[in-house]
Amino acid sequence: ARDAMAPGMDVSGYDPGLSVASALKLPNKTELKNSIAEAVADADYISLNIPYIKGEEGTHHIIGNTIISKFKPDAVLLNFARGELVNSEAIKEWLDNSNGRYVTDFPDDLVWDHENAVVLPHLGASTEEAEENAAAMAADTIKEFMETGTIRNSVNFPATSLPDRPENSVRFTVVNENRPGMLAQITETFAKANLNIVQQINQSRGSIAYNVLDIDPFTEDRKPPQLADIQKEVTMLDGVLSSRILFGAPGVGYARNINGEYFV
Repeated sequence: ARDAMAPGMDVSGYDPGLSVASALKLPNKTELKNSIAEAVADADYISLNIPYIKGEEGTHHIIGNTIISKFKPDAVLLNFARGELVNSEAIKEWLDNSNGRYVTDFPDDLVWDHENAVVLPHLGASTEEAEENAAAMAADTIKEFMETGTIRNSVNFPATSLPDRPENSVRFTVVNENRPGMLAQITETFAKANLNIVQQINQSRGSIAYNVLDIDPFTEDRKPPQLADIQKEVTMLDGVLSSRILFGAPGVGYARNINGEYFV
């Protein structure tokens, strides 16, 4: 967005999963739209910055006839994200009947030699700098997850940006099936142990839900609870897949429920 604004472009966009933290990082003049169709309707240049996700709620062919019909006849579509995001037949039909352009670095059998398509070599991710940056990003992402429970850039888990853990609290993370009543069962387990939930975040994506609960590590009578016993009870709830306690050394405190058996 900043690069486009530098030469004087007006910038608008759409992101259904935009977090408050990410929104605050956008330039002030960025206009957020309510849908992809609305975002592309008045655009001269359309840049795809979307992960490729298979499945019913995925992004396969997300740019198809319905969205392309909203393009301006001389729009330029820039796809350096994933080739499968764009329906080749739909984009070819649009190129055949408009003065638009399609620029991509993914090979496409239907449009690679089209006069209105520019297909570039897909080399960017193979440069020394790109591989170094990708390795650093992967390491930082894993480190942040191990230390705080934050999830970024996952292909199957919900993006979860977390506040700092309150001082002297214990952070529990719980992965469960995304179905009604699960959060109530999880919080009820802590309530039965007389533990106060200081703060709580719940995110979901498809069939997976991710819960983060920061717990006051003392009961109402200020006695330390048996966290291992509480973790086992939470983990063995029907529908819970795994749990983790984030306190002390990063990377420990992990437990799983595998077909009704408890593993730590």
